[in-house]
Amino acid sequence: MTDAVISGVADQLFFIIKDQVQGLRTALGVEKEIQNLSSKLNKIREVLDDAERRSFKEKGVKLWLEEIQDLCYEMENVLDEWITRTLRQQIKRPEVAAPESCTPFLPSCFHLKRVVMHRDIAKKVKKLDSRLDQIMKVKDLYNFVAVTHTCDQAPKRVATTSFVDASEIQGRDIDARDVIRELVKKDDGEEARNGPLVISIVGTGGIGKTTLAQLVYGDEQIKTRFDERLWVCVSDPFDEMKIAKAIVESTTKSSTDLSQLQVLLEKIQSILFDKRFLLVLDDVWTEQSEKWEPLKNSLKVGLPGSRILVTSRSERVARMMGSVYLHRMELISDLDAWLLLSRIAFSGRGEMDCEKLKDIGQKIAQKCRGLPLAVKVMGSLLRCKDTEEKWQDVFDSKIWEMEEVETYLFPHLYLSYDDLTPKMKQCFSYCAVFPKDYEIEVDKLVRIWMAQGYLTTTNGSDQNQMELKGREVFENLVMRSLFQDLKKDYKESNIISCKMHDIVHDFAEFLTKNERYSVGQHEDKVRIENLHHLSWQKTGRPMDPASICDVIGKLRSFFVEELSPEQLTPDLLNGLKSVRTLGLHRCKFHKLPKEIGNLLHLRYIDLSDSNVEELPDAICFLDNLQTLDLGGCECLSKLPEGIGNLRHLRYIDLSWNKVEELPDAICSLDNLQTLKLRGCKRLSRLPEWIGNLCHLRCIDLSWSKVEKLPDAICSLNNLQILDLAGCECLSKLPVGTENLRHLKCIDLNGSKVDELSQSQCNHEWGGTAHQQN
Repeated sequence: MTDAVISGVADQLFFIIKDQVQGLRTALGVEKEIQNLSSKLNKIREVLDDAERRSFKEKGVKLWLEEIQDLCYEMENVLDEWITRTLRQQIKRPEVAAPESCTPFLPSCFHLKRVVMHRDIAKKVKKLDSRLDQIMKVKDLYNFVAVTHTCDQAPKRVATTSFVDASEIQGRDIDARDVIRELVKKDDGEEARNGPLVISIVGTGGIGKTTLAQLVYGDEQIKTRFDERLWVCVSDPFDEMKIAKAIVESTTKSSTDLSQLQVLLEKIQSILFDKRFLLVLDDVWTEQSEKWEPLKNSLKVGLPGSRILVTSRSERVARMMGSVYLHRMELISDLDAWLLLSRIAFSGRGEMDCEKLKDIGQKIAQKCRGLPLAVKVMGSLLRCKDTEEKWQDVFDSKIWEMEEVETYLFPHLYLSYDDLTPKMKQCFSYCAVFPKDYEIEVDKLVRIWMAQGYLTTTNGSDQNQMELKGREVFENLVMRSLFQDLKKDYKESNIISCKMHDIVHDFAEFLTKNERYSVGQHEDKVRIENLHHLSWQKTGRPMDPASICDVIGKLRSFFVEELSPEQLTPDLLNGLKSVRTLGLHRCKFHKLPKEIGNLLHLRYIDLSDSNVEELPDAICFLDNLQTLDLGGCECLSKLPEGIGNLRHLRYIDLSWNKVEELPDAICSLDNLQTLKLRGCKRLSRLPEWIGNLCHLRCIDLSWSKVEKLPDAICSLNNLQILDLAGCECLSKLPVGTENLRHLKCIDLNGSKVDELSQSQCNHEWGGTAHQQN
């Protein structure tokens, strides 16, 4: 939601202001304004929870939040500009220093430029402070309440029960059979001594976890197998007292006035002693094992064969609870979706009406993409619409524009979202910018998050860990079933790509509409006033620069495929004055205009698989650039000599191009972490200066023509991955490679390295043995 974006931007602002406050005060003369900005933003943050809650129903509040967000982005741009230009002038200062003959009263050219720049920034800061004054006045009109976030403010899930009509469940027979099989399976001796086995059902919100548990709970085989069956709706927070009371009251069939956890646990032990029981804990969220252990230990008194059945959206929760079997819920088929939808939508209708609406109904069922909750919501919606035209309107509408869907579907997904940290919320909601059914490359996604500032911290020493933090955020989102269709690398160790389910994507769009937008098949012009992230991919239609002229100045992300030379104009690049992420994948131009150097805030540029033949020297003015993706640029033969100026560059991909050698200036890239030279057929060697890249973690030379590795590679103490697969010209490794203490994997498959030193033969890098023919 909007509060996550504002909080994230505000965190960055406070960090920048804190870090640079003295310079801002003395150089700009805006001490008062800086203090006011901090104070006002703090007051706004105090009421964000209340404002966000009211924004669902009050359009004025929603517009107010969007205005704050827009201001925060602009404020971040101003501070980013000041820091960047200040550092740039410091680097150039020796070249323009005043001669010794100059008097102290005659400022140098450098000093004049600095004064002009400071004056310009000061004006912008004062203008922002004035805008914030107006926002504060509007805030007072709404009488917001300063609140802290608690579970009482979050949407609550209705408490579940064990009762369900099995005849109304569609497409879950196989799932039920598999779970029942695990519940009635005979215990192994060791497992039986450790207490009841835990079986877990996991999946995204709305996929039918509770329904499956209800179906299993009421099965005749289960009823006869267990002496006691108990159903507890856990939800969030994990309240040990509440759960213990529910177990006692469920077995005794009466209320209890016991108020101490220890007494309740002893009561549970006396009740369940020497009985085979099934305990269902529905909708578990907590990952804190200390909350679970006391209850788990009290349940060890049951007979062998006792079971605990857990439903959760998070695999991490299931593992924390010690699950021996984890059942992942899959989507239902289009046929089952249609049967479920028709059962709900056609309730009470005549046979003639059903036949008339069948075709359009089947198409609507397909749009639900196998998510049972979406099918049920749609079925309930259609039951109230009695004509084919109204059903067609439902089919043609975007799901987030339907009040019924927002009310009944998204609150369930919001529970998963609300459990995320602010940074994770930003990272998740950003994915709305990608088209539906888009295959997202995880490493690219992490670098984009970095470019947007979502992975920065107040601890400067952690900046070298941003990629690792990004992976951690992604894994957390996966554990909450917010991504699907996960593809792993050939070692099955890392997820390399994923997709978002359409309903989850719709939810992300709902959270960020008016800020993130992916152009569809039929739009002619983008008209969203406060748009900050735009994707023009997979549309099948060329992008017309005139169609985005109204929003281009505020864009922080812009993705467009197959852009022609006529479309990539200097005006277009100059207009992208706020852009941080620029995706120009598969574009058809041969030369990148020099105006690219004006994009001061740019941190990520993707030119992969484009026809670019050379990069302009102006690209070396992109002081903040972190990612330079030139993979698959088959016409590219060299890099600019000034590339060493890109001191924040962390990732370079030069795969499958004509580069014959790397410029010496690359040795100045002391933040570089990944160097990809995969498939570079004209590159026969790496220069010795590569040893200067002390933060380098990954070198990919696979399928290149490299003949020899420099000895200096053995000084890369942070190197973790060395990919030499398919290097058929490489016959040996440098002596000392085994001393790379952080190296986790070295791939020699397809190379000619067949003679290793004794120490290399006996070495296993990071616990992963080297691979060779």
